[in-house]
Amino acid sequence: MSQDTEPTSDMEHPVSNIEEPQLREEAARSMTKENRKVVLLVLVVGAFMALAHFTPMRAWITNVQTWKNYVRELGWAADGMFCLACAVAVMIGIPRLPLCAAAGLIFGFAEGLSFSLLGSTLGSYGVFLMTRRGARNAVRERIKNWPWLIRMLERPSIVRVFWVRQLMVPGIVLNVLLGVTSVSHRVFLGGTMLGYLPLNVTFSLVGSGLGKGSLPQTLMQLLAAVGIINIIGWAVWRFRTTQNVSRAD
Repeated sequence: MSQDTEPTSDMEHPVSNIEEPQLREEAARSMTKENRKVVLLVLVVGAFMALAHFTPMRAWITNVQTWKNYVRELGWAADGMFCLACAVAVMIGIPRLPLCAAAGLIFGFAEGLSFSLLGSTLGSYGVFLMTRRGARNAVRERIKNWPWLIRMLERPSIVRVFWVRQLMVPGIVLNVLLGVTSVSHRVFLGGTMLGYLPLNVTFSLVGSGLGKGSLPQTLMQLLAAVGIINIIGWAVWRFRTTQNVSRAD
């Protein structure tokens, strides 16, 4: 059997017309809660960095710059070690968002985003593969708390996996859940990477702001993080509203 062969699901649930709107509603609620957390995090980081620049805590900023230079000297070895560590951490259930912030702090925004996105996607894929290869029957008994979500994913697509990734459900649970559905490897990887992107961008910006030696640069990145998460939230709300109006017509 080839890797992209889709397994047959033995969960016989009909897909109703209300399930996809329900998924969008759940995703929108989750993103609203995440927005509040991001705003609170930005306020805390901004206050900390302002304090650090005008008190003896400024030594912390100097130490961070020293460590960043050391990591830069390691080159590709540091990049590879971080991606590997990130993948392993996600596989054992450690939340990915602190890892995104750490990547932004250590490598800067662009590289930190790239490494955290690659590592978290590979870690999720590792759990997906392990579930596919040996734990499917045992897991099915433990995922009956989300029957509507299971039914939703019996006809998987990249868009649906994207929406699922916005839910406030632990990532390792979603990886296992997706592993027992008929989702293909291509759809899993594409939907997971796109689904991770919004919050990975935001937290990488926040982490990168922590690693700046200039307070104006820090504040600009923190404002950018708030702006991005609110734009994404607005886009989700707009899409949901448009779909509900279309369905009503």
